[in-house]
Amino acid sequence: MTDVTLERPVPGPSDHATPEPFDHPTPGPSDHHTLEPAIRPASGPSVLHLVRHGESTWNLAGRIQGQSAQAGGLTAAGRAQAHLTADLLAGRPTRPAAIIASDLIRARETAEIIATRLGLPLEFDSELREQQLGELEGQRLDSPFADDPTAQHSVDRLWREPFRRPSGGESIADMYARVHRALRHHAVSRPGVEIVLVTHGGPVRMASAPEPPTPGVPVPRVGVDNASITSITVP
Repeated sequence: MTDVTLERPVPGPSDHATPEPFDHPTPGPSDHHTLEPAIRPASGPSVLHLVRHGESTWNLAGRIQGQSAQAGGLTAAGRAQAHLTADLLAGRPTRPAAIIASDLIRARETAEIIATRLGLPLEFDSELREQQLGELEGQRLDSPFADDPTAQHSVDRLWREPFRRPSGGESIADMYARVHRALRHHAVSRPGVEIVLVTHGGPVRMASAPEPPTPGVPVPRVGVDNASITSITVP
């Protein structure tokens, strides 16, 4: 299904420092994915560069962010990561034609740095937000939660049971449908160009998934470092 390239300008945090839900850094420089859209664009393939936001204050604190309005912006390290990623994108042979971001503050701050470097106006799309995690949002990963030993165990269960919804939140399957709807929309709206989408760990995983979630089948969590670039070609 896919043809995906992954670039990591700097090492990312470990799973335990990244509550989105978790981004395990993985070795190796690159891969590439191709997304099959529901509607094919009229002129040539589009390339979507999905950028995960830089390190945030809640990444550093080990708190689950989701779509919480209280989740903080970037740390100094996160801003430095965003600048490095902006330089990578500016140095591409084909310059991106547009930049669209999740409206959550950590993604917005990352996107502002990239947009300034590329000289592009910044657009926002709430469909690029992180998974909505409801009552899990704001919890520390290592703290007990409900009937689980830790909140981390609760998030793990969502990936093992992709149709399970946390109270007040959305399932992995819900997020998959939302993210793929957004990817198709942006590819079809701007056929044949390169587009930067600044988003979160969960949506990047969904964009890279080989197929939609299946009831009873766990969804793997691939590594998505802070400020990494995952490029998806939409033919």
